[in-house]
Amino acid sequence: MNPSDRKKVAVITKYVTESFSESDWFALGQLTGQLKKISDHPRLFRSMSFGDDDYEFCTAEVLDAIFVEDSSSIPEVIEHFDIDLWYQQKSPEKYQKLFVASTVKSADFWIDGYLKVFVSHLSSNRTRMSSLKVGLANWGVSAFIAHEDIEASREWRDEVEAGLESMDVLVAVVEPGFKESDWCVQEVGFALGRKIDIIPLRAGLDPFGFFGKYQGIPIKGKVPENVAGEITQTLLKKPQHRNKILQSMSKAFATLNSQKKIELISVVDSWSIVTDVQLKTVLEQASLSEFEQKQLKNLIAQVGAFKLPESAIPVDEFDDIPF
Repeated sequence: MNPSDRKKVAVITKYVTESFSESDWFALGQLTGQLKKISDHPRLFRSMSFGDDDYEFCTAEVLDAIFVEDSSSIPEVIEHFDIDLWYQQKSPEKYQKLFVASTVKSADFWIDGYLKVFVSHLSSNRTRMSSLKVGLANWGVSAFIAHEDIEASREWRDEVEAGLESMDVLVAVVEPGFKESDWCVQEVGFALGRKIDIIPLRAGLDPFGFFGKYQGIPIKGKVPENVAGEITQTLLKKPQHRNKILQSMSKAFATLNSQKKIELISVVDSWSIVTDVQLKTVLEQASLSEFEQKQLKNLIAQVGAFKLPESAIPVDEFDDIPF
């Protein structure tokens, strides 16, 4: 076993010692195909029944024998008995290091340099969510749409967890049926547990429960492109996201065609949220062509973009100037 697997076996041992009944042991034996190792142990069930001091040692001995022979069954055992969820409650920091770090490394679906937004939605909404993703990308927001972004060769649950663990913001499309969806409710709960900002989109249902305190954006009847703009506007209003979204926005604008670039820059100006200095930086980093600069000349003049720094006058030029 590698070091990570050994640590996981230690967690399994602790869980089994504290929680297992005799029927759980038989379930473990059937799951791993190692029932004989369990039933043949001379002390395991006796020490468990009488609460003997050597029960934990017997547990460790049996589990070690099972997993040394086949460590590939470790993830299945953890998932079957929800040992990772138990350990998350027991020791949150160690849980992050042991069960989360390797998953987050695989979150390669985000656009590099963009703000990362996980979109929680009903699977029936897939088409509109794809359009929303495109609209958000124009603003420098990388949206994770579960049913679209997960590669068929990867485990669905692992990819969802990777998105949840690495997201900057969660957007929840709250509509009839959302509350009844186990996945949607768990995704929101995950964001609340990480203390991640949540932006509800009200599509026929108001935010509820613990995320009812978040003011939602009404989107009923609105096209996804306009909804993407409202999400971006909301993010810009939040100081904790403003710098990041401005940086990713500049990067995204540089990839757009002239018409869309001019349109979105004008929209940002109309919101009156960012300062002239911030808008100046966006303009200077958006790779504006001469045509685009001409179209935005009034705004460029207003914020003082593209001005060359004034060169310092050499000291010796002052020598002949009388008082």
